[in-house]
Parts: sequence; structure tokens; C-alpha cells
Amino acid sequence: MKIDKIHIKGFRNFDDEEITFQAKTLIIGANDVGKTNLLYAIRLLFDKSLNEHDLELTDSDYNAYSKANEIEITVTICDIIEDCLLSAFGGSIKDGTTIIRYSNTKDGSYRILMGFSEETLDEFPGRHYIKRLNMQYVDTNRDLFSFLKRERNQMLALAKDKRTPKTEKEDDAKTTDIQNDLNTINTKVSSLHYVATALEQVNKELSDLSIHNTDQSVQFIAGESRAEKLLDDLVLAYSSEENPLAIGGDGRNNQIFLATWIAKQNIQKNVDHVTFYAIEEPEAHLHPHQQRKLSEYIQNKFDDQVFITSHSPHIASRFKPENMVRLYPENKFTHAACGGCNTMLKEVFEEFGYRLNVLSSETFFSDGVFLVEGTSEVLFYTSLAQELDVDLDRHNLSILSVEGIGFKPYIAICDALNIPWVLRTDNDVFSKPTKSPDKQYYAGISRIMGILDHVSDENNELLQYWSNHKAENEWQYGAEAPMAANTLNAYIKERAEEYGMFLSNVDLENDLANSSLQQELFQYYGKKKVDTLVKAMQTKKAENMLGFLAEHHTSLKTLVGDKIAEPLITLSRTVEERTHPYHD
Repeated sequence: MKIDKIHIKGFRNFDDEEITFQAKTLIIGANDVGKTNLLYAIRLLFDKSLNEHDLELTDSDYNAYSKANEIEITVTICDIIEDCLLSAFGGSIKDGTTIIRYSNTKDGSYRILMGFSEETLDEFPGRHYIKRLNMQYVDTNRDLFSFLKRERNQMLALAKDKRTPKTEKEDDAKTTDIQNDLNTINTKVSSLHYVATALEQVNKELSDLSIHNTDQSVQFIAGESRAEKLLDDLVLAYSSEENPLAIGGDGRNNQIFLATWIAKQNIQKNVDHVTFYAIEEPEAHLHPHQQRKLSEYIQNKFDDQVFITSHSPHIASRFKPENMVRLYPENKFTHAACGGCNTMLKEVFEEFGYRLNVLSSETFFSDGVFLVEGTSEVLFYTSLAQELDVDLDRHNLSILSVEGIGFKPYIAICDALNIPWVLRTDNDVFSKPTKSPDKQYYAGISRIMGILDHVSDENNELLQYWSNHKAENEWQYGAEAPMAANTLNAYIKERAEEYGMFLSNVDLENDLANSSLQQELFQYYGKKKVDTLVKAMQTKKAENMLGFLAEHHTSLKTLVGDKIAEPLITLSRTVEERTHPYHD
């Protein structure tokens, strides 16, 4: 079986949202966007650890912005073939599908409804089905030591119950041997001279305290004297060569916990019930390499359905894109990009190809992305944002280099995940053909019109204008650009900004060399003319940019109101308005 989708109305962050899942689903998004609330919606239907009081909810569980008075959480389950579930759901299944709905109102109590379609939903007396279908949930605030102890005990108890009569008899014999060994060890401990001396003094004091202690004595024992108690209190430890090592840091403990927890799930598999799982932030305390490995481990080790929430780009970078649910806020409500898990994501990610790495995976968690051509632009705009009080981290904005001019795959990812974006590209002049050229053209406007054609419909007014005038963007090789080409360039440059695409006057170096930073740049590079300054800036661009910013970053404040800062301001404003549409 598989939970195919959930439809949430009026619950916490969600107004009216349908979200599709896969067998292995990664739920990502910024803090407080509703990842835990999404899992809690599923828990209300399937988590046995939630009691009747938890299911009643409170006023704070109703979406405040929509002024909801009713909550509906509807889950569609498909591919039901397990006998225990076919029996539990009975007439509520058709073609392997059933629908379960949790409904609650502020002036009433919750109801559970079931049916094989929306039209056939009937009320049922509570969550009787959780005996056969339930959810195991791991909280992000888990106490690792407590969890380890509990999971260890449950795992051992489950393994003990699965023994055959033969192995149980063999274990009883071995337990007797362990008890004899314990007795021998404790006798030897008591015979140690320093131990015997200490015990003699203790027993003398006990005898002096009470006559009832005269015929009794105490002794030091090696931890535990009873084999059964010793086996009940087994402690997980690493084995290094011949010596066990105490378990130490939280990262290692988190790995041990997950391995133990998964092992327990595999041991307790039973044909009488079906379990699916939810794990919040499994990457806690782990370094990047282990986070990536953990992502693969969880996906490969669970045969049953599993939901994972994460803030880690390392986890995301190893997850199948079509198995991701990206939550994002808009107009005060939480939404799922592409409606949740969607094969369209697979297509755009396949085009993205080798570019997918941890740096670009950060985009998944961004509320807005500024795409630039190279590292020097990333360095410059990161510093500029700081000096212009555009707090990138507060607004969850990322500045990402496409390492060239290949913007389209990055834009496709942003659009698929419903992430606002802007870009800035050079307004450079190219020659064509590459060999023995006879024409020149403004490559920048050609580039952004190609992007606009990629993201807009064919009726776009600017695209139609381009179609009618693009021939004016070519002129004879070696000649100055004619007035028609310059007019077209200026028109497209201005109109493209409406779509979040910003063209340099020439490129970053030329634009800065002719900006209010000119004197600081002359001083830093030791130049007196713009052309020689630009040439120096374009040599080892990132290294030189880093050096200049280290000495003159406060001078960037002079660029406030300059066109060069406009992409940052536009993106920040767009994200602010999207997140807080009523913000004055």
C-alpha cells in the first residue's frame, strides 16, 4: 500500500492544499513553513501515540488567516493488496484504493470517515484501522539516549519473541553459563586484597550500626550479579579490535539510533499489520559526507513508505527529484510546488544534470534566487546586499552562479519548485559564425529573449516584438552597432526587467568602472584610465574582486539607487510581498 496524496483544509499553515507523495518522500522548505504540520496532519489519522485528547485539537490548530471553522484532512491510499488491510477496510476499498478523512469543527468533535471515493464516505467509530495500519514517527527533538534505550529494549524483546523452541532452550543454557561466570567473577573481585580490606571495614561499621547486620555482609560486585538483569540492561557500544568503546558524540549516537530503529522495524515486520514511517531531520549532528550517505541509506533500507523532513541540501542532493515535496509560503498560506511529488521535476532535473550539487541544492530551501554568471558576481552582490541592508539570510535569498551563461536549467528548477528568481547577465557583443565571422550582434538581449521564450507563452507581447525586430540585432562584422540595433537593445533591456531579467550596460567590470566606485577602483588597481582599469579587473576576476571588497566594501553604499543594485532590490521586494502580501 502507499499513501498517494493528502488534501488539507483549514489546518494550521494550510488553507486548501492537495499534496501528492511517493513511496520515499522528502519534504523540504524553510523554517516554519509547515513541514512538521504536514506530518502531524498524517499523524492525526495514523499515529497510535496520539490519544483522544490530541485528536480533538484546539482553536490554534485552525488556520487563522482564512478564519477556518472546520478542518478536513483527507488521505487517499492506493495499491492496497495486503490481506490485513483488505480485511480492515472491507467495503471501503475499490480497485485497491480507499479514502480516509479526519473532520473537526470548533463547536463539535472530530469524526473519521471512510469510503472508496469522496461520494461514498461514511462515518466510522474512531480510528479502528490503526491496529492494521499505523505510523511510526521520529521527532526532531528526540532525546538520543532515551530513544536508544527504548529502541534497544524493544528490539531485544521483539527478537526474543521470534525465537524457536530450540534457540530459546539454547539461550537458557547460555544464560545459566553467564550466571556461573558472574558468580566466579564476583568471587574473584572480592578476593582482591584492596577490595577485601575495604569490605572488612564496611562490614564492621554495619555490624556496629545494627545487630541485624551481624550475620550479613556486603560485597563489591562487577556491575550486576544476576544474569537476567544483566541481559536486560545491555548497553550498545562500539567494538574496536578487542575492546568495546563507549558511545560518545551526538552525531554517532544519531547514526546508532537510526540503525537500531530501522533494525527494530525489520524485526517486527508482521503480516497482521502494515507500518509506514516519518523521520524529522535525520541529518542532526552529522557532517556533510554522512548526511549524504544517510540519505541513500534511508531510501535503500526502508521497504515500506517513509516520509522525511530535512533542512539539509546534502540530504536533498541525493534524493530523487520526483520524490521531493517543496513547501513554500505565499499569501499567508503554505503551498506545495508542483502539487507535491511530480514527474515533471524529474524531467527538469535531468536537464539540470551535472550541475546538481550541494551549492545548487541550497536553492531548494530558498524563498528567492539571484542567478549570476560567475563567482566574482556572487562575491560582489553578497557584499552589496550587506551594505544595502538587504539581509539575504533573513529573507532566505540565495545568490547562485551558473558558471557561464547557461541560465535555462536553473530557471527551470526554480519555476518547477515555485521559487522566485531574477538574473543578471552581460550585455556583450558576439560574432558569428565563430570561424570567419561576417556578423556581430548583442548576445545579451538574444540570450534573455531565448529565456523569455522558454518561460512564457507564445502570445507574450515582448516576444512578439522581438520576433518582428530581431533582424535589427545584427550588423556587419567590425563595424559600429547601428542606431537600430542600439534602439532595440535599449528597449529590450528596459522591458526585460519586468520579467526579472537584468542586462549590464556592458558587463560587471565595465559597469563598476563607470559607476560611483570609480575612484576607489582606480586607487585599488593603481590605474588612471577606464580601459586599463577594466582590463585589470578582468584578470583573475574573482581573486581581484575579493581583494577589493576586503578593503572597500563600505564604499558599496554609494551604489544605492544605482541600476547595478536593482536585481537585489527587486528580488527582495518580490519575496517580501509574496510572504507578507498585506505588509504595509
